[in-house]
Amino acid sequence: MELTKAKSLEAMKNFRENFSAVGNNQISHAMKKGKAERLKEDIEYVRFREEAGKITRGTVVTKDKVILGFEHIPRIFTLAKGLERNIGSGNDGEVYIEEKIDGFNLRIAKVEGKIFAFSRGGFIDAFATEKARGDELGFERFFSDYPDYILCGEMIGNTPYTTPTKKFDVKLFVFDIDAGNGEYIPCAERYAILKRYGIESVPQLGKFKVNDVKRIGALALVLNKANKEGMVIKSADRKKTVKFVTPNADIEDIAKCAKVMFDMPLGFYVQRVFRSGIFIKDFGLNQKEYAKALGEAFYSGLHEGIEAVGDGRGAEEVFEIFIKDPKTWETIRHHMSKEVKLAVIFRRQEDGGERIGFRKIYQKTTKKIHDAITGKGEVD
Repeated sequence: MELTKAKSLEAMKNFRENFSAVGNNQISHAMKKGKAERLKEDIEYVRFREEAGKITRGTVVTKDKVILGFEHIPRIFTLAKGLERNIGSGNDGEVYIEEKIDGFNLRIAKVEGKIFAFSRGGFIDAFATEKARGDELGFERFFSDYPDYILCGEMIGNTPYTTPTKKFDVKLFVFDIDAGNGEYIPCAERYAILKRYGIESVPQLGKFKVNDVKRIGALALVLNKANKEGMVIKSADRKKTVKFVTPNADIEDIAKCAKVMFDMPLGFYVQRVFRSGIFIKDFGLNQKEYAKALGEAFYSGLHEGIEAVGDGRGAEEVFEIFIKDPKTWETIRHHMSKEVKLAVIFRRQEDGGERIGFRKIYQKTTKKIHDAITGKGEVD
């Protein structure tokens, strides 16, 4: 049964009171330690750069709202033992399974009367905020009825962070609703709420008995064959959650990022090789076929980077976005230029806004490849 607004408001009030009892001191302490910072953009807010006591990284504190950092969901490597250990294997236990979307993580909330999108790190994301305020995603009506709720989702499509597409502009798949007090709405209730307001949910893959590992495993193989990223498995009350990723998605990630190899942490590659290896062994897949695919992923991506540097472009990724407010692009440039070099490919007026194509040029990889192909020696 859906939470009533009265219960929601009471829970939110209690949460704010409990947070205030410790929060103000922790904010001051965290700011002194450099773990939090005060930012003034469209609104003034405190962003937690790191975990501070019980306050999670990415938490946002405004004058009238606390938006907790989104939890880190544990990843399991073997299905049967992972489910038993993290969710439990009681005969009556039910889980909802959803497709894991490969986008960028956002929390959408109404703050001081306006809708804002916050990145996982706790920044206002200007691009996602513009999209969230548009009529296409339908959030205004939802927040009119539930101003304290927080939508948690993944955005994909023509964004500054994801692979461009001609099929649509952007989509935001909601995978959780925070009731405004750090508690997530149970799965079935969330589905009903999203349907009522016409908000797109992550693809729902069904309800299963938690100990029906055979059926859940069969679903994992279907996702792998379809080159989907994987699944998120949630207890019906949304108290326990795990994620399970497919090896084809891991190998695809490696292929995409090998061209900017030296700008990625080593752990990015190690984790994907490790977890894909366990999946392949656990499900009895053809090891030789996957070994070939893994080698091709590394070399095809790296050769793409070498070719781009040799042509003078640099190790790059290409993106395309559509915006209505020119300030949005300036904000994107300001934030992104701290980590990568941006180069505009085109800008053209279109349908009441502007379409912009641009390249992200990764400096470390570009220099490393350039030095290598121009003959510079290196002592190992």
